[in-house]
Amino acid sequence: MVRAHAAHGGGTPHPWVLWSGMAIAAVVALAAWPAGAQGAAGGDLWTKSGCADCHGNLAAGDGDPAYPQGPNLRRMTLARADLREVIACGRPGTDMPYHLANAYTGTACFGITGPVPNRMRKGIALTAAELDTLADFLATSVKGQARITKANCALFFGGNADDPACAQY
Repeated sequence: MVRAHAAHGGGTPHPWVLWSGMAIAAVVALAAWPAGAQGAAGGDLWTKSGCADCHGNLAAGDGDPAYPQGPNLRRMTLARADLREVIACGRPGTDMPYHLANAYTGTACFGITGPVPNRMRKGIALTAAELDTLADFLATSVKGQARITKANCALFFGGNADDPACAQY
C-alpha cells in the first residue's frame, strides 16, 4: 500500500482506497440497522397488533393506563427465537396475548400442545411471516436501543420522522 501512495503522489490515499473504505462503512451501517422497508413493516405490525397499548408507542414500557402494563422491550434480554415464541404464544400466567391462530391447539407453545392455558387471551392473528417480521424488528430496532433517536422513532410511524410523536427526538 505504501507504493500505491507513492505512485499516486505521496500524502493522499489512492481514490480506490477511499472508495473501498466508504463502501465498507456503508455495508456495516446497513447491517446494523434494518432496511427502511423492513423497519417500517415491523412498525406497522407493532401498531396493527396493538403492542403499543401495553408496551407504549416506542416499546419503552409506557403503554396506555387503560391496559395492563407491559415491560420495557428496549431492556429485554430474550434471544430473537424466544421473542418470536412469546409473540406467537403469549406468556402463560400474564396478560401477554398470543398472536398465532393455532397456538397451543395446533402448534406447540413452550412445549405445550393442547387446550389454550387459562387466562390466555388471543391477540390479533399474525401469519408466520408477520411473526418473523415483528420479531426481527424488535430484535434489531428495539432490543438494546435504550436511547430513542428520531430515526428509531420513525420506524414506529411508517418511517415518518416528522410524526408529532418523534418531535422530541
